[in-house]
Amino acid sequence: MCNDFNRERVPMKLRRLVQRISAISLPVALAACGGGSDSSPPAAPTVTSLRVTGTAAVGAAMPGASVSVTCASGSGTATADANGVYTVSITNGALPCVLTATSSDGLTQLHSVAPGTGHADTTANITPLSELLVARLAGTDPAAYVAAFTGTTPIAAADVSAAQAAVLQTLTASGVDVSAVSDIVGGSITAGSASGYDGALDGLQAALVIAGTTLDELSTAVSTTSSAGASTSTSTVATVLAPAAADCPGLKSGTLRVLDFVNGGNGLVQVDATALTATMGGATYTLTKNASCDYTLNDSAATRVLVARSGIAVLLQGSGASGVGGVAFPDQTLDVAALAGTYDRVQYGSTIDAEAGDFGTTVFAADGSNGLSVNCPLGYGNCVEDTLPKGTLVANPAGGFDYMENGASQARVFGFRNASGRNLLIAQAPDGTIVVLAAQNALALPAVGKVSSFWQFTVNGAGLGAVSSDSSTVTAVDATAKTAVRQFASDSHFDTLGFDSPFAGTRYRATNACTTAAGGALNCNGVVQLPYGGIVLSVSAVSTKHFMTVSIDKP
Repeated sequence: MCNDFNRERVPMKLRRLVQRISAISLPVALAACGGGSDSSPPAAPTVTSLRVTGTAAVGAAMPGASVSVTCASGSGTATADANGVYTVSITNGALPCVLTATSSDGLTQLHSVAPGTGHADTTANITPLSELLVARLAGTDPAAYVAAFTGTTPIAAADVSAAQAAVLQTLTASGVDVSAVSDIVGGSITAGSASGYDGALDGLQAALVIAGTTLDELSTAVSTTSSAGASTSTSTVATVLAPAAADCPGLKSGTLRVLDFVNGGNGLVQVDATALTATMGGATYTLTKNASCDYTLNDSAATRVLVARSGIAVLLQGSGASGVGGVAFPDQTLDVAALAGTYDRVQYGSTIDAEAGDFGTTVFAADGSNGLSVNCPLGYGNCVEDTLPKGTLVANPAGGFDYMENGASQARVFGFRNASGRNLLIAQAPDGTIVVLAAQNALALPAVGKVSSFWQFTVNGAGLGAVSSDSSTVTAVDATAKTAVRQFASDSHFDTLGFDSPFAGTRYRATNACTTAAGGALNCNGVVQLPYGGIVLSVSAVSTKHFMTVSIDKP
């Protein structure tokens, strides 16, 4: 009853009793009359816990490693035990997750993923194999991928499985035994046991040492070829993991493609970098070491072999008009689509004509068609677009490609891809012209004090010049002008180089942009330089001169 009592008609004793009852019943009465809150307490929120566990190992365990887990919802940390085992429990956590393990000394950092959705407990090992899996999955540096992860980043189990299959297949093709690994992320691993999954990690580490490379470099090769095609991925990773000479990481065992710049021919040579032998045409020759990455072949011409870090070797025989030269590099099978991009170009011909010392840029589409080109036959500052119809790169069953135009091959083209994913193309035209194209890549200014030691030779109308050695030291850098000043040890002269000029990825030295050690004027040729993997190709920046200079960085 919600109306007030009629106090005039209630006896005193009864009124007091009613007052006591009313005082006790007031909250209930108010609720019944709509004046109070819901009598049922709110339901307590459901609390879930996501449990992520696994092993951090490089073969040996990573005891004391700091493990960080970041998920679509929630994050957590743990410290791995003496066996590398860790467990992270995340309140209200939800998959997917990304993981980082940092060794107790801070020198090793590895990454992994836990795919899926929901709150089910999961296993996520953090190993060099998971590092490669993330590189393949993300197509970028694993550390950058983990840093950019957000709650909306999907990591599907099917995508992780596909990345795993690709990594294991590529490693197997490169000679690394990973047959004991069926699940990189969720598989069972006993660190330090030298068997099963752990044995595969030991084998990978041994392969890296023999190849003279690092997990970082291998991871880069995996990430940069993740969408480049199966052939490109397999060839690039196989090059990185090929056994190398003990003191020359660029000299790799395996099949090398040899291009003769004088006679225009090409062939294959089998190299054993450990035994320092080269087999070609049924004959085996020995490489005698002169210095690190500098060898002499015991053939009839006493061929000198200078090897760059990228794996490209320069071959030189004699000098002058009778001197010959060429290059050799790991023979790779590259997908046409993997060649798509913009290239810087330099070229040199055996005959002096309007294009003998030309430089410029060239674009290739994913189907191999040659798009817009820029030519500079009249020298620096006189570049023009070439709008004429052009040819197409078509795979040749004998290796490399043909540059097809009007139904005929205009040049044989061979490609090489380094671990960072940068392509190099070398074309041999029937008239003896050699065209070298390197995928455009913005250049970083060197640090003041940087020292570079190199071998160098020049080819011009007089033939092949003698090989010389020199070094340069960067003495000044102008970040605004993007230039660097170098001083050379041979005679103490200076020169000034412009970076990313005239194109991204090339360097330019203006005519007479040199001074003596005392600061006086010094005549020097204007050049456009194309650097690639420890080799620098320089051609004249003016149309009245005709030469190419080749520099090979010493290790």
